[in-house]
Amino acid sequence: MHRRNIFIISLTVFLLGVAPTHFAHASTITQPVTLYVHGHHGTIRSMRPLMLAAQRDANATPALIATVKPDGEVSYLGRLTARMHHPMVQVVFDDKRTVDFHRLRMYLHNVVFGLKARYHVRAVNFVAHSLGNTAVEWYLLRWGQDPKLPHVKKWAAIAGPFDSIPRMHMQPMHNHLDPDGQPHLMAPDYRMAMLRRDQFPRLAVLNIYGDLEDGSHSDGKILNASSRALGYLLTNHSGSYQELRFTGPDAQHTKLRDNPRVAAAVDNFLWP
Repeated sequence: MHRRNIFIISLTVFLLGVAPTHFAHASTITQPVTLYVHGHHGTIRSMRPLMLAAQRDANATPALIATVKPDGEVSYLGRLTARMHHPMVQVVFDDKRTVDFHRLRMYLHNVVFGLKARYHVRAVNFVAHSLGNTAVEWYLLRWGQDPKLPHVKKWAAIAGPFDSIPRMHMQPMHNHLDPDGQPHLMAPDYRMAMLRRDQFPRLAVLNIYGDLEDGSHSDGKILNASSRALGYLLTNHSGSYQELRFTGPDAQHTKLRDNPRVAAAVDNFLWP
């Protein structure tokens, strides 16, 4: 697939502080490159608070903006070199409305493939919010063990709809996790993922979810049972798995992206 490099100096400097350069093939990048993936209706600004916190507190380096068009073509804005400390790549989907996991995983695959082909990236991490986690989940189920693609080291999942019902995230309200962690009710996509979970690579996973503590057992959009269903899906299929629960008004679905405690937890997980 033909891909173009687009360099818009003013946009790069304004959004991420990336120094403008001409494209050049980099030497092999051995340290993990961290991809930030927004959710449904997300924009180029959606994951910015998390990335700015990582830049400030973990000395991470904004490297690229990878924009994926609806036809799957990827353009890269910025630069990525082997000397960068904790390089970060912001992933932006132009198709902001789709909930089709086949399409989402292909979008993410094209980004990761491009990082390997253009920049010789060997390993990646993922930080995703909301539906961005669907892209990561199904990418891992399809290509997570592919030796021709970068090795996936870590995944920080924030407010993921893992056992959701498309377009009906809050239904049924009475869903919960059984004592063994299995969702009492399983959406069709979750059942499909269960059948394929042997395809997950071994990686470290941090699963963050919000609880408004208002009786909804949710972050206002995604049921906690849905977000926490990732744990059962990964049983015996991940290198490590941990959950973090955040409460209060700042644990609302969208506000989790702006919550400094969430950012600190993500940064400590990625770069302890």
